[in-house]
Amino acid sequence: MKTIKSKRFGHWELRKNGFEQHDKTPKEFIAWGMSMGYTRKDAKRHMRFLRDHVECWYSADGRFKVAKQDLTKDYREDLLHVDVEGVTWLSVRIDNGETYMRDWKDFQAIKNDLCSPTREAFELYPSEERLHDTDNIYHMWVLPEGQFNPVGWTKRDVDYSTKVSPFQRAEDE
Repeated sequence: MKTIKSKRFGHWELRKNGFEQHDKTPKEFIAWGMSMGYTRKDAKRHMRFLRDHVECWYSADGRFKVAKQDLTKDYREDLLHVDVEGVTWLSVRIDNGETYMRDWKDFQAIKNDLCSPTREAFELYPSEERLHDTDNIYHMWVLPEGQFNPVGWTKRDVDYSTKVSPFQRAEDE
């Protein structure tokens, strides 16, 4: 089994490919795809794509499952309408079945562990006409090395010494 070390989660285990994560036989998967409007040919193609191009990583602490896929220029034109060459798509599920609350530091560590501490990522909250919400999953889009999001801070500023907001500190002084 392939593993990646992680300071925050112990390690990550590559347990399944994108097809295996659905726990369906090929016949069941194709029928499922056809029930969602895919042709038999497209459902088979999608099944093979998931098998060959998507990795499912599980955190050793049992808290997260992440489907990782490196996107290519011609990836699913029916879903994405921009050039996505070099972008990595992380589909993050909180795997404890009890809560959907999350800590930003967990998602930063997921991005660092599975892609790189030097790559930037973002979540997108799209217009309603582009909304894709089929399950309680968080989608993170990791830009290629050296590419940066045009919005955000330009310099690092980290202080974990207090949990008090800067607004509360200002009022206390």
